[in-house]
Amino acid sequence: MSDDATIAGFTVGSQAEFDHVITAEDIQRFAELTGDDNPLHVNREFAERTSFKGIVAHGMLSASFISTIIGKYIPGPGALWMSQAIEFLLPVRIGDRLRIRAEVTAVQASQRILTLRTEIQNQHDQLVLRGESKVRVLELPAEPARAAADGIRVVVVTGGSRGIGADTARRLARDGFAVVVNYLNDAASAEHVVGQIERDEGRAISVRADVAKPSDVERLIETAVKRFGGLTALVHNASHPLVYKPFETLSADDLVKQMEIHYYAAYHLVRAALPHLSRAENASVVCIGTVATDDVPPLHLAAYTAAKAALTSLTKSLAVEYGPKGIRFNIVAPGMTGTAMIAGAPEKAKLIAKMQTPLRRLAEPEDIAEAIAFLVSPRARHITGETLRVCGGTVMQ
Repeated sequence: MSDDATIAGFTVGSQAEFDHVITAEDIQRFAELTGDDNPLHVNREFAERTSFKGIVAHGMLSASFISTIIGKYIPGPGALWMSQAIEFLLPVRIGDRLRIRAEVTAVQASQRILTLRTEIQNQHDQLVLRGESKVRVLELPAEPARAAADGIRVVVVTGGSRGIGADTARRLARDGFAVVVNYLNDAASAEHVVGQIERDEGRAISVRADVAKPSDVERLIETAVKRFGGLTALVHNASHPLVYKPFETLSADDLVKQMEIHYYAAYHLVRAALPHLSRAENASVVCIGTVATDDVPPLHLAAYTAAKAALTSLTKSLAVEYGPKGIRFNIVAPGMTGTAMIAGAPEKAKLIAKMQTPLRRLAEPEDIAEAIAFLVSPRARHITGETLRVCGGTVMQ
């Protein structure tokens, strides 16, 4: 399940979305539940004689998915839907794939009320519905922390909703970790990862937090400890999409953003996690670096490679300082990996990277996840301050 909804966890611009395909069964069940058996919705012969030339889904059937996004994703469990303005723009038909979106447009912290812009698009990217919701975020009593005496191992995975982070979360769950899947924008993907882990009888929650913000990081770590009773490992994987920019067009803000998500986020995460890691057996921190800092760096990625180099240096320094206290710090450095992060990379660059790799393929997220699983396990109990390259031999040292 998602982290308990707290007003502090949402700011203007927070978003969530999910998809649903309308079926004939959806329409039939809605008609039976509401008693709305208007033949336009349930009688094909009648509907085909109208200007719509076929069955049209109830307008409120589509609108009902706003309740889903409020109750499950934003703000999630503990939300009370207070009001809704709706404008119906286009009919919805059987087989339409709807994308339901919500975005926070205002926050009234004192009253614990969020205002959401809500919209639904079909598979043609046409708006079929739009409106505005007001939602009260209920203040729930804190759950008692689980006792750590049951031997449970707990890991926080930043950027855990997709790509390397998602595969890492699933892999560590199979190893018996309770997993905190951190995300920033994609609540639906994070909840999907949690669902997969729970279906395999694992333990997981999703927590929205901007790891570039110290207050969000503190809340993320506190949530992990409150829910599972401790913290054993931390995997810092969160990243921005790669943006290729020549140096003369690179702004100071571009560099700051990369340093915030890689270097400063690691600083805040480790500071918040240390009191808990110091009480754990085989405590471990793994940061995701890159082989791009080892050799000739890629063209037009100066901000990214500089931030990753700083992260690698910080991780090694922490390994020296906290080794005597039994906390291990390591880097996993992927080569080019088949994730959404490299979607903006030139196809030529991807092809060249593949052909220059001795194994003649790009890494997959599960390749990286396996390396991370090794480093946080007792099998790596005498390894710290190391960079484990997962690049198919592109870099050999």
